[in-house]
Amino acid sequence: MIRLRQFALSLAACGALLACVSSPPTRYYTLSEITPEATASTAAAGGAGAASGAIRVRLEPVAIPAELDRPQLVHHSGPNQVHISDQDHWAAPLDDQIRHTLSDDLSARLPAGLVADPNEPSTREPRRTLSVSIGQFTADASCALTLKASWSLQSAHASAQNGEERIQQPSAGACPASLPAAMSRALAILADRLATVVTR
Repeated sequence: MIRLRQFALSLAACGALLACVSSPPTRYYTLSEITPEATASTAAAGGAGAASGAIRVRLEPVAIPAELDRPQLVHHSGPNQVHISDQDHWAAPLDDQIRHTLSDDLSARLPAGLVADPNEPSTREPRRTLSVSIGQFTADASCALTLKASWSLQSAHASAQNGEERIQQPSAGACPASLPAAMSRALAILADRLATVVTR
């Protein structure tokens, strides 16, 4: 009886060890800044004179849909269905990554010094604030991506400018592995459009 119990415990331990060994590793992803194309760089350079002495702009924390506010990568797998990947995770909270990536993209498209560090300490210098709320940032089953975002640029001495953007990216590979790159490209396009607003 004792030997049978020991054998059962050993078998259970081996099964648990085998399960651990066979579990696929977790992959971690980040968003990345994308350098503007020559046309976007030229547009930003052309607005440098007008932006000289302009009030710096700071990107506020970005609002994202609740379904994306999780460590795992998410994409739609069918009508009214989403797939939440157990093996594919963001390396940092997605809302923070979006904010910093979009801020870096804007810095690359606007005159030097016009975009304030989103994590700067409190300052008495005047700031314009750019608020972005993302209503949709999801891919379908083929990993074609749609970004819908609303924005508001607020200055202490002028009425706010508001707008909405819709950006689509075609599939460039299977989900979820190609999703972070597609999201980065969509944010770069959003930065192109917002850079035009900031330099008006």
